[in-house]
Amino acid sequence: MWAIYNKEVRQFLNSLIAYVVIGVFLTGIGLLMWVFPETSVLNYGYADLETLFTLGPFVFMFLIPAITMRMLAEEKKNGTMELLLTRPLSDIQIILGKYLAAFSLVIFALIPTLVYYFSVSQLGNPVGNIDSPGIIGSYIGLALLGGVFTSIGLFASALSENQIVAFIFAVFFSFFMFTGVSAIAGLFSGQTSLYIEEMSLSYHYDAMSRGLIDTRNLVFFFSTITVVLLLTSLKFAARRMSFKPHRAKALKVFALGILLVFVANVIAANYFKRFDLTEEQRYTLQASTKDLLSQLDESLTIELLLGNDLPTEFQRFQKSIIETVEEFGMYSSQPIYYSINDPSGASTEAERNKNYQGWMDLGLSPTRIIDNDNGKEVQKLIFPYAVLRYQGRSAGILLLKGNQGASSEVKLNQSIEGIEYELATGIQRIADINRKRIGLLQGHGELDSLSIYWFVRDFIESYDIEPVYLKDEQEIKDYDAIIMAKPTEMFSREDKYKIDQYIMRGGKAVFMLDALGVDMTQAGGAGTFAMPYDLDLDDLFFRYGVRFEKNVVLDVQNFGRYPVITDNSGTITNLRWPYFFGASQFSDHPITKNLDAVYLRFAGSLDTVASKGIRKMPLAFTSAYTKIFNAPAPVSFEAIAAETDPSIYQGGQQVWAYLLEGRFSSNFKNRVLPKDGVKTTNFKDESPHTKILVISDGDIIRNEIQRGQPLDLGLNPFAQGAEKRVFANKDFLSNSLAYLIDDNGLISARNKEIKLRPLDRLKVREEKFKWQLINLALPIVLIVLFGVLRDWVRRRKYARF
Repeated sequence: MWAIYNKEVRQFLNSLIAYVVIGVFLTGIGLLMWVFPETSVLNYGYADLETLFTLGPFVFMFLIPAITMRMLAEEKKNGTMELLLTRPLSDIQIILGKYLAAFSLVIFALIPTLVYYFSVSQLGNPVGNIDSPGIIGSYIGLALLGGVFTSIGLFASALSENQIVAFIFAVFFSFFMFTGVSAIAGLFSGQTSLYIEEMSLSYHYDAMSRGLIDTRNLVFFFSTITVVLLLTSLKFAARRMSFKPHRAKALKVFALGILLVFVANVIAANYFKRFDLTEEQRYTLQASTKDLLSQLDESLTIELLLGNDLPTEFQRFQKSIIETVEEFGMYSSQPIYYSINDPSGASTEAERNKNYQGWMDLGLSPTRIIDNDNGKEVQKLIFPYAVLRYQGRSAGILLLKGNQGASSEVKLNQSIEGIEYELATGIQRIADINRKRIGLLQGHGELDSLSIYWFVRDFIESYDIEPVYLKDEQEIKDYDAIIMAKPTEMFSREDKYKIDQYIMRGGKAVFMLDALGVDMTQAGGAGTFAMPYDLDLDDLFFRYGVRFEKNVVLDVQNFGRYPVITDNSGTITNLRWPYFFGASQFSDHPITKNLDAVYLRFAGSLDTVASKGIRKMPLAFTSAYTKIFNAPAPVSFEAIAAETDPSIYQGGQQVWAYLLEGRFSSNFKNRVLPKDGVKTTNFKDESPHTKILVISDGDIIRNEIQRGQPLDLGLNPFAQGAEKRVFANKDFLSNSLAYLIDDNGLISARNKEIKLRPLDRLKVREEKFKWQLINLALPIVLIVLFGVLRDWVRRRKYARF
């Protein structure tokens, strides 16, 4: 076998046609990757080799048949086949020798493309900012695909004595197996389409081209190679089939090979492993996500609305969404189908506007983006949503999130990091899996139903939300979490006991309180004062490890607005109002990772006190440019309007949200228990490990009301122009509840980090021609130098005789 191998390799490398074929391959892939604007990595703007691994298979379809077309066809045409059969080699050994020789030449042609890796690494920002492990995985996938094409090319060479015919057969079979089968699958739907799709080479290559190695894909590639080589062996031995013993042996070997292939694929389908070679493990789903997907009872349909003809960065975003959806499908107990819908793809403007309005009527708001059209900046509307449909229900999931203060590139990367979490929580909600109960504490002047309309409206889709009237209940039970939303009236010892014992039994809680209250109708003229609420909850929170400071914090960096009358004519001005502000400083925690600013109104500050066994995590902060008014805190329109020196805001960064985790001690430990209206049996003086979120702004959950209608949660109705936005109050509360009560741990998916790997744009612009020249010329120069050096060595070797 190795004699055949050496002969084929030497014969190929000794011919000029070998270097021409490899040169054409390198020129083609080089032009695609570095010159043509539609596919150039320089225009794409990111440090990866996606173009190579996406378009490489199509170039392989012509390179590999050019290598294999002569291997058996020439033997038959020249009459050397009979001579070959007289050697002490089996048919399989001859086929394997030729196959391995051709495959080695394919790898040889691929080696110069490492120049592309070096170049992209040098162009990265910073230099070397490239996912090397992921690229290694992608090269493995491309090499294996090359191995399949090589077997197909060898089979085609066995079908004809004419090399050109063998070349055409090989190109056709390779194209059909890679693309044609997928096209046929598109003619069907449902499971039939999936079964046909799984026979396609592109289906199995896609994951490997991204650095994701799946044992099922490995088995499929090796199985395909084996089957095609067995068919080649049968064709190779066809002239001896009239001899019965030889025919029986050939058929037996073929049948045994097919049986082994079948068994291997059955085992691989049921016991598979996926190896994510990317540096950030970007394709690895959380165990909680896999568990959620395994609980689906019916098929899930996902409609992606980003559409087509997107800017480069949004193409990357859409590709990441599709890749995540496909990963979901790998672990789902039921099929997941997805489609791409372009709301702007209508043929007329009237029809396009109708499409837009239809999606907006469903509550999906478009996003305006800037695109470059032949050097001109144009605005486009996109709908960055995934619409989930399951068991007759549907839900739109916003996927474009992130910190609005970040650059568009960073914001998109943050959105990519959050795709798994957003889709998983959307599926959990629409499939009604592991639904939780939330209790809203009532009876102490908490926010009314209209003030928390949007919270209840949005969160009722995910949770069962019920009011809990403390005065009417002996104990709080059967709730996964309780919420205290801006109480204004005193809590009795009995009510505090009920809350305390709920915590002691492992309950979770979100406490949103204002330490001070103010009547804004009195803020004109000389103003008024914000005075402390007498809630009598200080001892409870003190025992749990946190203290509400009796103050109000003003933040001048991210101030809000408030309408005031500035003259006798009744002119209304939106006054800069630092009592309201957007807080955008957060800790690195799943609740707040990549979170946009949260809208606060009359927030105070929090401090911690010693509490054994409690971990106190400061989650959210003001900016450093604050001013703190202790109670009684002045609140005056005129005083704020008269301020001219922002340097007076030197209060420093203040904490407004703490996450407390651990085993809490009861506030009633070693104290006389209340007797009336409470259940004191089974009193607990210490809790199991549980979690409490404390927020020093009761208005964080409150939506503004205008003309009797509730506005979106997080919307400041008084802001105008660029300041007008919807803050991330809903996301903050959603993430908080998920972290507190999600036993499956879906919130951990928010910890995913995907490193942004941009090219150095200045370097690309200034050195574009240089890098194009290097990557077009250097690979070919390396091949030529190899050929010259090999010829020189060969001449010296034979010159001795």
